Amino acid sequence: MKINIIGGGTSGWWTAGYLRKNHPDVEITLIESPNIETVGVGESTMPNVRAFFEELNIPEEAWIKSCSGVRKEGNVKTNFNYVGDEPYNFMFIHSGFDEWYEKYSRGEVDKFSVYDLYDPDDWRGYAYHIDAAQAWQIVKEYTKDIKHILATVTRDELPEADLHIDCTGLGRHIIQDKTMYTYPDTLIDTCIVRRIEEDTKNYSETVGRDYGWDFNVYLSDKRVGCGYVFDSSKLSIDDAKKEYMNNNGHRKFLTDFRVLKWEPGRLKTPWQDNTVAVGLSVGFVEPMEANGLSLLIHQIKTLSKVLNKPNREKIYNRAVIKVFDEVADFIWHHYACTSRSDTSFWKHYAELDGKTTLLQRIQNNTNLKQNLYPSYVYAYLAIYYGIPNDKKKVDK
Repeated sequence: MKINIIGGGTSGWWTAGYLRKNHPDVEITLIESPNIETVGVGESTMPNVRAFFEELNIPEEAWIKSCSGVRKEGNVKTNFNYVGDEPYNFMFIHSGFDEWYEKYSRGEVDKFSVYDLYDPDDWRGYAYHIDAAQAWQIVKEYTKDIKHILATVTRDELPEADLHIDCTGLGRHIIQDKTMYTYPDTLIDTCIVRRIEEDTKNYSETVGRDYGWDFNVYLSDKRVGCGYVFDSSKLSIDDAKKEYMNNNGHRKFLTDFRVLKWEPGRLKTPWQDNTVAVGLSVGFVEPMEANGLSLLIHQIKTLSKVLNKPNREKIYNRAVIKVFDEVADFIWHHYACTSRSDTSFWKHYAELDGKTTLLQRIQNNTNLKQNLYPSYVYAYLAIYYGIPNDKKKVDK
């Protein structure tokens, strides 16, 4: 089998590395443009990134220093329920959480006592902050026996292959049918990002603001990837910069703002004939909960599993769509349980009923193999928003 991967960066090189390891007989050609600038802001991840590197036999000590990596123990959220609420750390706690949550629901323990359960040596007890630009370089160094071409190509100029993998990002230069499925209540569509210098922290930070939220992702070399994600229909880029600086003007900035924009949603058909989209080419919801790299890994692994199956297109599309929709659902609940109504952005979400469905997710999403976000992940939201776990009120 001959495969063309069009596009480098994280999507292209991680796809190449994983396919090479798991399909040694496949002939792989990676074509990337020499003119695309790499963005090296700090990126927050979920624990499956750790497992992905382990599957590629790339030990942590071989990459964490060059990627300015930090072991991430959680994500501290503030100002999503109401302005001035208590910061709460969404930590990677698995063992003992269900028992603790039952006690919490009965009022026997306070919400902060869950921190006592944290064990970094537990199953996937931590994730990472990484410089994503360096993370794909590491995989590139470990990926051998592929043909690498530096060129800007169109679909008509591609070398002959049995399969073309579109890793060209939101531009989607290779996939033909670009019809999107969008999520009507996902309002965040723009991000202004920059870097600052500050002491390292082993957790991410997300702070609710007037029309979205600020984020901070700390790297080991004291660089911090930071910025403001927001709803551009309610706030201009210039006003977003002003709001961001009003809240962060005291910090030591290393770079100016860079603007990123996207249409929240996914392709209706990620695999079409002999072309399959991977990474941002499939789509993007928004940055909440570090879902970008997690979605990428899920797509790469799914592609690898179905590559030689006769109904591969159908399986891939079903799996990718299911996980994308789960991500959108989880993100939606971050907003739809709010008590805020101080701006038009938060008022939109305050008028939605996220509490009912949140409790349904806690009750029903118990199968770890079937759900990207199992019950305990939704339970964290209930804890943060002060939603009681009243099972009698949950429709079965």
